[in-house]
Amino acid sequence: MALKFLSKAQNLKQLKPLLKSAEILPLVITKAKDRQKALLAIQSLGSEYVIIRSSSCNEDSQECSNAGAFLSLANIKNEESSLLKALDEVADSMPNDEDEILIQPMLKSITLCGVGFSVDKENFSPYFCLQYDKSGSSSGITDGTSKEVVSFFHYRFVECKNPQMQKIIALILELESLFECNYLDVEFAMTKEDKLYCLQVRPLVMKDKINLYEFVPLEALKRLQKRFINLQKPALDVYGERAIFGVMPDWNPAEIIGLRPKRLALSLYKEIITDNIWAYQRDNYGYLNLRSHPLMHSFLGIPYIDVRLSFNSFIPKSLDKKITKKLVDYYLQSLTTSPHLHDKIEFGVVFSCYDLNTPKKLQKLLDFGFNENEIKRLEFSLLELTNSIIKHKKGLYLKDIKKIKRLKAYYEEIKESSLPLIDKIYWLIEECKRYGTLPFAGVARAGFVAVSMLNSLVEIGIFTPALKESFLNSLKSVSKQLSEATKNLNETNKEEFLREFGHLRAGTYNILSPRYDEAFLDYFNDVLKVQVEKQSVIEETFCLNDKQKKELDNMLCENGLEVNAEEFLKFLRLAIEGREYAKFEFTKLLSLVLVYIGELGEYYGISKEDIAHLDIKNILSLYSSLYSKNPRERFLDEIERHKEEYKITQALKLPSLLCNDEEIFSFFSSGAVANFITQKSITAFVALEKQKDIKGKIVLIYAADPGYDYLFAKEIAGFITCYGGANSHMAIRASEIGLPAAIGVGEEAFNQYLQSKKLTLDCQSGQILCLL
Repeated sequence: MALKFLSKAQNLKQLKPLLKSAEILPLVITKAKDRQKALLAIQSLGSEYVIIRSSSCNEDSQECSNAGAFLSLANIKNEESSLLKALDEVADSMPNDEDEILIQPMLKSITLCGVGFSVDKENFSPYFCLQYDKSGSSSGITDGTSKEVVSFFHYRFVECKNPQMQKIIALILELESLFECNYLDVEFAMTKEDKLYCLQVRPLVMKDKINLYEFVPLEALKRLQKRFINLQKPALDVYGERAIFGVMPDWNPAEIIGLRPKRLALSLYKEIITDNIWAYQRDNYGYLNLRSHPLMHSFLGIPYIDVRLSFNSFIPKSLDKKITKKLVDYYLQSLTTSPHLHDKIEFGVVFSCYDLNTPKKLQKLLDFGFNENEIKRLEFSLLELTNSIIKHKKGLYLKDIKKIKRLKAYYEEIKESSLPLIDKIYWLIEECKRYGTLPFAGVARAGFVAVSMLNSLVEIGIFTPALKESFLNSLKSVSKQLSEATKNLNETNKEEFLREFGHLRAGTYNILSPRYDEAFLDYFNDVLKVQVEKQSVIEETFCLNDKQKKELDNMLCENGLEVNAEEFLKFLRLAIEGREYAKFEFTKLLSLVLVYIGELGEYYGISKEDIAHLDIKNILSLYSSLYSKNPRERFLDEIERHKEEYKITQALKLPSLLCNDEEIFSFFSSGAVANFITQKSITAFVALEKQKDIKGKIVLIYAADPGYDYLFAKEIAGFITCYGGANSHMAIRASEIGLPAAIGVGEEAFNQYLQSKKLTLDCQSGQILCLL
C-alpha cells in the first residue's frame, strides 16, 4: 500500500523504518502548543547542535507547498534556553497551534547538500533535476544564497553513469515507489563518509501546468546523439579534431532569439544570417572561406552554434594550413578546459584581429606547443587582415556602411509597391540579406576590431580607463539617440518619435513581440505620465593633446598599423557607431517582414500565435512554386507539425556547451545559467525589492531567499534574481502560483538589468530583453 503525503515531519517518520537507499536522521516531533514538553526528548538526541524546522499542515501538500514560508533554524545549541527560544520562534512563524515542529540532529561533515526533482517542475518533462552546494551549507540551495550552485540533469529513461548522482536518483526512485508518485521534491545531503540522507520529501505542485512527460522520446535523443557523432567527423575545408556546439558563441542565438525560439524566429535567423550570410562576410574580410557551411544547427528546436566552424572562421586565409589546424585544436582545447568562456570566445579564446597588445597576448601559445616562428606568422596574418579592415578611406567597413545606406530606398520601394504580400516578403528578405545583414556583419566585425583596439590602448597604458570612457561617451550611437528621444517624449513629438523608432520591437525576430508603433502605450505610457524637468544635454567631447597624439602615432607605426592617430580614432568612431546604425537599418526590413507575415496570416484566417510556428521557407517557396494544395492548408499542416515539435523543444534539456554525446542524456551545469519559471511572457517596468511602488513591476532581487515571500502578495508582474537555482524555495513558490521569474541570472546580467527601466521577461523562449 502506498504511503500518503502528510506533514514534513510525518512524511519522514513513516519513511524512517522503510527507506533503504538513504538514511533519515533521528527525529523528535512536537506540536507547537506542546513545545516545552519536548525538551527532554530533544536533549536525548545526543547531538550538541540541532535543527528546528516548521512542519505546518499548511505546507507540503499536493495543492501548495508554501516552500520556505515558515521558519527553520539551524545550528541551535542543545541546551534549554537556546532550545526554548528557537522553538518559540518557529512556533510563532506558523498559523496554527496544532502545527508540528520537527527537531533533528544537525548533520556534520556535509560534502554536498541540495534538492532533487523527479521531473521538471514547470512541465513534467522526464528529467531528474538535481541542484546542490558543495560548500558544506545545509541551506544554500533552498534559500537561494549559494553562489556555487552545481546542477545535474538526467534523462530518466537511461542509466545514470555517475555513481554519486545515481545514488541520489536511486533515492528519488525509491520514494516514487513508496508514495506511488513520480513528481517529487526531495531534499538530500551527503557526508564525507559517503552516506546519503533524506532530509525532506513532498509532492511537486503540478496543477494547471503543461504536461510534457511523453514528449521527449528516447528515439529522438538517440537520433540527436547519432547526428552529433556524425558532426564530429572532418568536414570539407574545416580544421579541428572535434566539434563542439554552444548556444552563446559567435552570433549568440540564446541572446538574439532565445533558447527555445518558435519556428518562425529560428528560421528567419537562419535565413538572413547564419545559413550563408555570416560566412560570406568572413570570406570578404580575409578570413577562411566557409561559404555553404551553416553556422547554426537546430537540435530538436534548440539553436546551437558550431563552435569548431566558428573557430575556423576567425583564421586569416593567408595563414599556413599546418598552423591553422594547430590553432583550431588549441582553441577547442582552451574552451573545453574553460567552458565558462563560451559566451566570450573572442575575448578569452581566439585571436581574430590585431590590436596593440596582440604580440604580448600571443606569447601564451608558447606553452601550447607553438614556436616563435609560428607565432610571428600568425601575428603578421592578423596584422595584414586588420589593416585591410581599418584602412583610411579604403577600409572594408566603409564599403559596407555605404551599402547599408542604400537600404532605405529599397525599403520604401517595396513598401509602397502594389506587389502581393508573398512577393513583398520575398523581396524584403532578399534586400535585407544583400544590403542589410551582409554589410551589417561586416560593420559589426569592424566594430569588434575597434573595441579590441580601444581595450588594448588601456592594457598597454596609452589610455587610462577614464579616457576610454570619455571616448565612448562622446559617440553618437543609435542607442544614445533613442535614449535621449525617450527622455524627451511627449504627446506633441510622439508621431515624430514613431516615424524614427516605430519599427523597433523587444524581440527583433519574434512576431509575437509588438513594434513600438503597434503597442506604444505598452512601451511608453509610464514615460509620458512622468513629467520630468527637461535638462539640456551636454555633449561630451573627446580630444587628445599633442603629446598623446604623438605617442599614439608612434605606437601605431611601431605595430605596423597603416593609419595615423587621427585616422585611427576616426575608424574607432565610425566602426562602433556604424555597428548600431547598420543593425537599426536592417531591422526596419525585418520588422516589416513580420508585419506582412502577420497580415498574410490574417488573410488566411491564421492567428499570430499560430503563424509564429511557421517556417519562413514555407512562405518563401510560394514566390516561385505553385502547389496543388492551397496555401492555407499547407500552412496549417506545417504549423500543426511544428507545434508538436515545439513541445519537444520546451521539454528538452541540453547543456549550454555541448562537448560530447553523453551530455545529450546527462550533464552537469555550473555557473550562471538562468532558470525561467512558467511559460509566460511579460513586459513591465523594473523595481528594486526595497522600493515602495512595486505593483505590476518586475522586481530585481539579489538572492532567491524565502524571506522575500511577501512579494507574492504585492501583485508584482514577476521577478529576477542574481543568485539562486531552479530548486530554491522562491522558485518553487513562483512556479506554484504561476508568477514569471528568472532565477540565478548571474552578476553580469543582473547588473545590466539594474541599469534598465523596462524589461521583457519571456520565460517560454528563455530571454530577458532590455527595452529602456
